[in-house]
Amino acid sequence: MANLSENRLNEVLDPAVLTTALTALNDFMAALPEGALNDDQRRRYTGMDVDNRVFVETVINVMRGSGANVLPASFQLLTLQNDNNLFGQIKMVSERTMALQRKLDDLLRIAAHEAYTFALAVYKIYEALSEAGSEEARAGYEQMRERFMGQGGSRPTDGDDTTT
Repeated sequence: MANLSENRLNEVLDPAVLTTALTALNDFMAALPEGALNDDQRRRYTGMDVDNRVFVETVINVMRGSGANVLPASFQLLTLQNDNNLFGQIKMVSERTMALQRKLDDLLRIAAHEAYTFALAVYKIYEALSEAGSEEARAGYEQMRERFMGQGGSRPTDGDDTTT
């Protein structure tokens, strides 16, 4: 069993902070341009690696010079610049949200582990007291034991991963 004195979190988010964060996320999502891909488009559309980024920047520089004289009017420099700038903005946000997602995943796992490990320790104490004849513990033990019914009578050990 894990050391119950090691509780790395033992706190909750301030409701005002949570509300502010969720509101900001909703506002940001609402401010994003419309756009969604189907599975086929996700496979087919070109990504932007370093070489492609350099190429796009080169084309922007060429268009600044001779673009108006060479290209049809429908090839507007501003269109390419906007797409390129949006890519940079979204990439910056995406990098931050990936770091945030990693932190959220870690905190989610820690909180789940701590909650389940603590609850399992309480269950084991109730189980031992019930088996020793404590009527006061028996009702709670019977209620908690439902979690492990239909599993061959075994319950997970501390090493078992019970979260997703």
